[in-house]
Amino acid sequence: MKYIPIRVCSKNKTQVKRGTLDEIYSDMMLQTFFKTFSEYCVLSRKLGICHSGVIYENYGDYEEKKEGELRELLIEQAPKYSDVTFVYWNHRPLQHDKFVKMLKECGFNVIEFRKKKEIQDFLKKKKI
Repeated sequence: MKYIPIRVCSKNKTQVKRGTLDEIYSDMMLQTFFKTFSEYCVLSRKLGICHSGVIYENYGDYEEKKEGELRELLIEQAPKYSDVTFVYWNHRPLQHDKFVKMLKECGFNVIEFRKKKEIQDFLKKKKI
């Protein structure tokens, strides 16, 4: 089983038209997330699961999928990740619980931690 840290996207974005996740999202917590882990994913409200190091089109909030559409996309994407457990950094439970629940309901393996250090410790143990 492969373990990959994941977080939900943010409305705080740069003006780049195309770029990697760390070039598109300017949110401080996401930037901390990007700098902490060499491989990670973001749950985009338009594109579903997005990976570090891949070039994506930047988009405005008005292009985000409605919740039902996002669920359909995630259900389509889930089989590609059957060998992955996403490790969700859920430091804002009221805001993020719905995304953890959605990922699980759509067929993803997800565990969550409240602190970045907990994820780091967990991943170190899994690599041994």
